Amino acid sequence: MKANTIKQGGHKGVIAIVATALAVAALVGIAIGYDKLSDVYCQQCVITDMSEQVEITSGKMVKPDVIAENLGLRKGANLAKIDFAERREDILRKIPTLRSISITRRLPDKVYVVAEERTPVAKMGVRGRRAVTGRVVDLEGMVFLCQRGTQLLPTISEPQPPGTQPGHKIKGRAAAALQFVETCREPEFAELGVQDVDVSKPDYLLATLGDYSRLKIAWDGMDSPSAKSRHELEGRLALLVQTIRSRVGTGARTWNATMPGSIFADTQETR
Repeated sequence: MKANTIKQGGHKGVIAIVATALAVAALVGIAIGYDKLSDVYCQQCVITDMSEQVEITSGKMVKPDVIAENLGLRKGANLAKIDFAERREDILRKIPTLRSISITRRLPDKVYVVAEERTPVAKMGVRGRRAVTGRVVDLEGMVFLCQRGTQLLPTISEPQPPGTQPGHKIKGRAAAALQFVETCREPEFAELGVQDVDVSKPDYLLATLGDYSRLKIAWDGMDSPSAKSRHELEGRLALLVQTIRSRVGTGARTWNATMPGSIFADTQETR
């Protein structure tokens, strides 16, 4: 009886070993199969024809080939091996002209890229300097480089060189100037024709208007732009436009809109 028990135990051990061996073999087979399938898939992701496999839609300032190069999209590149999320963040840091990039892959070998550029609303300058820097700012306050089609934009003049650099957002009084410029683009204030906004004054902005008169303006919350501060600004501008139209201050060289509910006209030049 004892001998039989040992024999049966031996059979069970052999079966267990065989089962383990088969399981290992199956796993190895699956791994090899997976690697082969992965290799086949990766081979299908290689770019062999840029015109057929890559489509890039961009604006006028950043060319498609620049975007392609920064995203690693070139003949021979493997789409399966490109970390598009990392590349996207990197190109937005390097080229502040780009506001956003969307990347869509159509498996296995096609990719579609749509790049949205920033729209300049004002040039960025330095007080007392006429040199064209090419720096501009968009409605989000981001400074970037652009010279095409910016000649008629108003200028925000910062107090000291080099001023806010491309890839950074304007702050403080310069941000107040941006809110002022943005608000003056509204149809009801467009007749003011803002040409320049000097942000160097301690208590107010000094704007040069379309008729070359000057405007001193300040409003509640101007250094912390918000919907509420914009409402305050709109009130000052509405009163200014009304006063100018009434011709009460005909010949005024300087308008003072720093006090709520009042507009003062001065025939003396302000510097």
